[in-house]
Amino acid sequence: MTSTTRAQRASTGVLLLGIALLVSACAPTIDADSPDAPQALRADGAPFAGLTQCEGQPFVAVFRGFTADGELMEKAGSSPSSDIYGVRPDGSVARVTTDLGSYEFGIADDAATIYASPDPSPPASPPPSTADATTVTPSPPADRVLAIVPASGQQTLVLEAPDVGGVAPAPDGSRLGLTVFTAGEQPDVGTSAPALVDLPAVAAPRSLPPAASAARRAEPAAVATRELTWSSDGQRLAFVATLPDATQEVRVANPVNGDSTTLHRSDAMTALLSLDWSPDGTTLLTVEGRAPTEAGRSRDRVVEIDVATGRSAIVLRGVRGDLVYSAADGSRLTMFDNSAESSTVARTWSRSRGGRFVETSMAEIGADVSLVSGDRLDIPRCALR
Repeated sequence: MTSTTRAQRASTGVLLLGIALLVSACAPTIDADSPDAPQALRADGAPFAGLTQCEGQPFVAVFRGFTADGELMEKAGSSPSSDIYGVRPDGSVARVTTDLGSYEFGIADDAATIYASPDPSPPASPPPSTADATTVTPSPPADRVLAIVPASGQQTLVLEAPDVGGVAPAPDGSRLGLTVFTAGEQPDVGTSAPALVDLPAVAAPRSLPPAASAARRAEPAAVATRELTWSSDGQRLAFVATLPDATQEVRVANPVNGDSTTLHRSDAMTALLSLDWSPDGTTLLTVEGRAPTEAGRSRDRVVEIDVATGRSAIVLRGVRGDLVYSAADGSRLTMFDNSAESSTVARTWSRSRGGRFVETSMAEIGADVSLVSGDRLDIPRCALR
């Protein structure tokens, strides 16, 4: 459902560090009288007002929040420490975790459980150079995956696996999609690869095989952490794969037999920063991060990919971050904008009659709990309407 990311494991994230930091910018709003204006323009400063509270659950969205205290705990080779926060329908937020664990996580469709993996201490050795970014040290430490109750914060250990990155619960709650370390055939070589585990977890996660194109090239693929998303029917798992030459692919896998196909490719100078599957299962949403122009203007763009055909369409420009669908019919998008120095802003765009997305609401989030930035926004499907 990326700005600062959790540790961006050596097996994946270093590839993206070679891409220049980009200047955040937001798409201009369009006057309500314009032909491109959405049917119901919201200008009330309440980006989460379009979500509905799930039965018996306190939050309509969750995200990873950063505070000044967390930034002081930043260690070499890692991102600032952070916690999981929940968002109420009125836009107010509350902590779900309180240990600055720098979590990767996903919330179940019924909003009753957050599956999360806290980041362990960074390795003593420095990360590899960009040239060998898919190479990681053997036998990485085992990471925990926890089931967290949003209302109480109660945590239960689900499993342990090496170098867990993304965590994505299937819609029916029967299994988890993960990225985990997979050792290579050569010594000291391995990749972070997508894997599945049935719940309750009584066996180790099973890795999905690489796409047929990658197998033919005999190239390993490092999978970007967090970029995992399930179709609403649970029949397909989409993820972002980063190849050794720093190009990236959006792939869709069959979780039963592991077969996967490539739907979208980017060049080595474009980072796919997020991935979300539309509630109706027809499109995938990704943000393409690019270096700015010489004049400093953003070249980032938001792309919708037609799952049936692989065709892509640009729906927003100048926007970067964890952009997710926030309406059941795919007509609304929401993200966090961290361009301000000391606060984070939630922004929502609505699809206009002409098919474009235009900004319709924005509001500062988490100032009362001293948040300075936020990312990894995730909205359970039960909150969409």
